Amino acid sequence: MPTFTLADETLKFYYNDSGVPNTAEYTTYFVVHGLAYHSGVFQHLLPVAHQHSHRMISINRRDYPDSTPYTQAELDIFARGTDEERYTLMINEGINLSLLLDGLINELGLPPKIVLVGWSLGVVYTLAMLASIASLPEAVQERLTRSVKKMVIWEPPAHGLGMEIPPGCYTPFIDDTIPFAEIPSVFVRWVALHFQHGDLSIRHDLSQLELSKVDLDQRPSPFSTTTDEDLAKITVLRPALVSDGYMISPAFALNVGRRLVQETLFDSEVRQRWGGDLGVWHLVGDKGPFTMHLATWYLKDMVDHELAEVAGEGREASKAAIRFSFVPGASHCFMWEDPEDAMKELELLD
Repeated sequence: MPTFTLADETLKFYYNDSGVPNTAEYTTYFVVHGLAYHSGVFQHLLPVAHQHSHRMISINRRDYPDSTPYTQAELDIFARGTDEERYTLMINEGINLSLLLDGLINELGLPPKIVLVGWSLGVVYTLAMLASIASLPEAVQERLTRSVKKMVIWEPPAHGLGMEIPPGCYTPFIDDTIPFAEIPSVFVRWVALHFQHGDLSIRHDLSQLELSKVDLDQRPSPFSTTTDEDLAKITVLRPALVSDGYMISPAFALNVGRRLVQETLFDSEVRQRWGGDLGVWHLVGDKGPFTMHLATWYLKDMVDHELAEVAGEGREASKAAIRFSFVPGASHCFMWEDPEDAMKELELLD
């Protein structure tokens, strides 16, 4: 049970490690999980990364197994904090995860070729890592900016990034027919389903998205043959009710998630602190829930707006703030369903 305790001994993080591959120079993927699904959802991907001569480390965030839980004061901020309190909480979590990564670089001797991977709601935490760079000790800043070469935004939900969800869009979190305590168990099944969308290249055409409630038992899922006992080994439901779940609420996301997106991806000062050439990729399949595709459109709009501003000022853009990769046939839990192809898609983001 590998864990790492931060230097001040206040926080501990659990992690899974694929181990050192059979090559001296290798890429390390530092992976941050999403809502309810913890690091265990990447268990099929880790051995494939090793076979491809990479190293993959998937961590459990706070409130997930064998990592330090949140304090009651922190849980109160998730639930009822002001915008500034919630933003500060997220920056602090970015600092903690950055110190974790820096500690693993030192302890494990990781080469300076690291890819940050945020999956689903975990993207908000990796954005917080980038946004927190100025708050880190100078030696830590130097190591991280020298080591981290790329960030992958892997299917973030639109409502975690600060986009308002249009009326008529279904998620278990707004289904008043589900008892509150049962919402997380429905969510982990719903989010993994294969949804049938139309032409996703037509931006902002909601008629192309499957938005309504679907029968959980009538759709393909990466977990169709997974027993409830085995699914329970890779999920924890409590954070959806007391911490993470608040991050996809409009009050939290519109004022905190949106700010993190703007500061991390489009703030020249933050990007310059990371060396100015940190590559950022957005990765999405076509079978995930509608909210992942709304996020794609939202981020593409922001990139287009930035490029138009640069052109309007007569400046030449070196490259877009985000580059996009689309994977036909991939579900939200692509890494569980087809880890070999998932690894190949990650490798193509160069």
